Amino acid sequence: MVTTFRLGLAVIVVGLSLATLDARQTPAGRQSSAVAAAPEVFCNTMQAGTLCPTGTVGILKLSGPKVQQWMDAVNKYNGAVESATKQLKAEAKSVLTPAQIAELDRWMATGINPEVNRILASRNPIAR
Repeated sequence: MVTTFRLGLAVIVVGLSLATLDARQTPAGRQSSAVAAAPEVFCNTMQAGTLCPTGTVGILKLSGPKVQQWMDAVNKYNGAVESATKQLKAEAKSVLTPAQIAELDRWMATGINPEVNRILASRNPIAR
């Protein structure tokens, strides 16, 4: 359970770090071009840090039995992220103030994944 918690926390910290770093380095004019081109690595409609099973299949160009194996692994990972987030929020109630909990909720919100996807698209290591 501690490992799941640490994994989820690490994913969230990395995602937020990437978003912060990209915000500092990206000129305002370049951001709009990345918005349309950003493939869904992290699900735009799910909580922060959850991978998009079908989007990543296409990006990684998987086929055959590897598709289902990958999707099973991603679903397991997403479950671990969700579980770790719930655990963090439960433990935070005894440590943080209501304002701090609201900030934590903002970090975990659904809307952060599109930002991370734009960062990844701007640093495209895999030719599509």
